Amino acid sequence: MTPPPASGGADASKAELVYRQLKADIEAGSLAPGTQLTELALVAQTGASRTPVREALRRLAAEGLADLVPRHGARVSRVSPRTVRDLYDFRTLLEPEAMRQVAAATADDAELRRSLDSVRAQFARIQRRRPSQARSTMFYQLADRFDWVIIGATRNEYLRRTIAELRSHTVRLRNLSHAQARIDASTVEHLRMCDALLAGDADEAARACSHHLAEGLRTIFQTVLHGSTDTPPDRLDLLA
Repeated sequence: MTPPPASGGADASKAELVYRQLKADIEAGSLAPGTQLTELALVAQTGASRTPVREALRRLAAEGLADLVPRHGARVSRVSPRTVRDLYDFRTLLEPEAMRQVAAATADDAELRRSLDSVRAQFARIQRRRPSQARSTMFYQLADRFDWVIIGATRNEYLRRTIAELRSHTVRLRNLSHAQARIDASTVEHLRMCDALLAGDADEAARACSHHLAEGLRTIFQTVLHGSTDTPPDRLDLLA
């Protein structure tokens, strides 16, 4: 784990730094599901005292990114078929509606259109590049940017907040599951979503989003939970 920058602030500030770093490492997958998060090790790695480390762990547990196990300390929360399905079922209820709202907003929001035009152009450039680690990094950064554009343009405040709160779980699963072939397919899916949004086609934007989520779920079951990319679609339900 990369230590957070040194801080001369109070314990609350140190807890925030430890929390942010641990959260970033969990999202990136460098702290894998099930990894023990022992207080003494975190104190040594971060330079913070035990009080801010404990506070950071409590925040991560409250967000579902860590589990606090009595007499065993903390560990990174595990990924299970049930939790993955619950997350994607919930996202499928929320995100297509957000896409509908954003599609409706594009006609009157010039700044939003510029943002979507820029994102689309960058996805098109990624699509033309040969596979490489640099290309993968560019894709992940751009996918994050696309997601935050959508969140920022979602008109319903509660919908916007809820999708934002799910981001850590979404990003973690994406980073754990994406093979190069998935990046290629996801780039095409993002281009389809961008095109629908820019056309102001709310129905197509929602369909494209639902398709993207279904393909993401399929990939997670094949690569993370099953350990294979060859699981037939009609057998995915057997893994739950």
